[in-house]
Amino acid sequence: MLKGITILLAFFLGGEFIAQLFAWPIPGSVIGMLLLFVFLWRLGSLPPALKSAADSLLPFLPLFIVPASVGIVNHFYLLQQDGWLLVVAMVLSLLLGIPLCGLLMQRLLKVRTKRGAE
Repeated sequence: MLKGITILLAFFLGGEFIAQLFAWPIPGSVIGMLLLFVFLWRLGSLPPALKSAADSLLPFLPLFIVPASVGIVNHFYLLQQDGWLLVVAMVLSLLLGIPLCGLLMQRLLKVRTKRGAE
C-alpha cells in the first residue's frame, strides 16, 4: 500500500511542479490526475500496489471535499458577489456535458461492437 500511495503522491507532486514551472492557471492536482490517467492508459492495467492504495483511500473520499467547503465558507463574500456567474457556468456545463458524454458513449459502443464483430 505504501508503494501505491508513493505513486499517487509522485503524480500529485509532478502536477504541482508542472503547474508552478509553467505558471498555468490549472491546479497541480488536476495536472497530476491527467498525468496519472495517461500513465495508466499507456500501461493498460492497474498495478496491484496502486489498486491497494486506491481501495484504502476510497472510504475517506468525502473528507477530501472538506477543504473546498471551508474555502467556500471563508470566501462567502465572493459567492455573494459573483455567485450568479458560478450558477450560469454550472448550468451551461451541465447542458453541454451530459449530451456530449452521451454522444461519446454511443460512438465508443459502436466502435466496440464493430471490433467485436470482426
